[in-house]
Amino acid sequence: MNDAILDIAGPLGNPNDMKHHSPVAVVCGGVGMAAAYPIAKELKKEGNKVTSIIGARTQDQLILENEMRNVSDKLYVATDDGSKGCKGFVSDVLKALIEKGCQFNAVYAVGPPLMMKAAADVTRPCCIRTIVSLNPIMVDGMGMCGACRVSVGGRTKFACGDGPLFDGHEVDFDELVKRLRMYQTEERVASQFFANHA
Repeated sequence: MNDAILDIAGPLGNPNDMKHHSPVAVVCGGVGMAAAYPIAKELKKEGNKVTSIIGARTQDQLILENEMRNVSDKLYVATDDGSKGCKGFVSDVLKALIEKGCQFNAVYAVGPPLMMKAAADVTRPCCIRTIVSLNPIMVDGMGMCGACRVSVGGRTKFACGDGPLFDGHEVDFDELVKRLRMYQTEERVASQFFANHA
């Protein structure tokens, strides 16, 4: 009855800018769809014409396809192996749509860093505003540990406090990918440990 919570921190980070940017594209891959869905949903709620491009390695790994379809004016699917939709990457579909004359005032990209980098590389020559959602390893969520630091526009930012959304054309993705790979050995050991003790 007299339960209490000692400390609460939050909300952390910055809210998404869900204004009317119509038309917009939401490009997402893998588990990035879990974060992209509420973005697409809110963009649609704000009256935007939303084109969603979702992808995964295989058809079996696609998630939230129906949910994304319900909040999109158009939905395109890409799989690495061609088991569903276009064979290739979501950035390939984005590039093909732009080359066909589809106009986007903004692109939201959510997913693996290399996917977001590819999307930003597609939109850069066209000067299309591209917002990426970064999710590097975060330890304390307040920017004190520095684990989630990223270089954006030549300046150090923290995804937990300054993000998670950043201008995709200013993110140093090469540095981000190197930093994420620093913990691969520890992640593999932890994964094996939990698999053996599940």
